[in-house]
Amino acid sequence: MTDLLLQYRACGAECRDDYLRGVANENGLPLACVRKIADRLGEREDFGALILICEERHGRSVNRGMVR
Repeated sequence: MTDLLLQYRACGAECRDDYLRGVANENGLPLACVRKIADRLGEREDFGALILICEERHGRSVNRGMVR
C-alpha cells in the first residue's frame, strides 16, 4: 500500500480519492464513473488500465461531440 501512496503523491494527490478526482477532471468524466471503474479494477490498476479506460471513454465522448 505504501508504494501506491507514493505513486498518488508523485501525481500531486494526497490520497486515492484525490487521484481519482484528478483523473475524472482530466478526462471530462463524472467522478462517480471513474470511482466505479476504479473499484472494479482494484487499486493496482489505478496507474494502468484505469487511465487507458478513462482516456478511451473521453475520446468516445469527444468524437460524439459531447465534450467541447
